[in-house]
Amino acid sequence: MTLIPIEEEYGFKYWLWETPDDFESARSRFEDVVSDPNFYCKHPAELDLGGEWKQIEGDEWNKRVHSEGIFGHLHTSDDSYLMRVKMEEV
Repeated sequence: MTLIPIEEEYGFKYWLWETPDDFESARSRFEDVVSDPNFYCKHPAELDLGGEWKQIEGDEWNKRVHSEGIFGHLHTSDDSYLMRVKMEEV
């Protein structure tokens, strides 16, 4: 199981995605979904990504980014991503 904190630009919301996949598998699935040139996110739970989505506050999102060392961004196909981060970059 992997916990991935994700910021959603359209709704200006923060999410915690709990996926049964490891990070690399989750990122691959995520990239497949967002690669459609017409992609935009109405609500992340509606995406075909599996797992559970929980809306969280910004402070919780920030703590999760630091504890998990990964995060994602949802917006359009050209700027949605999942990535690993070094703590000194956050």
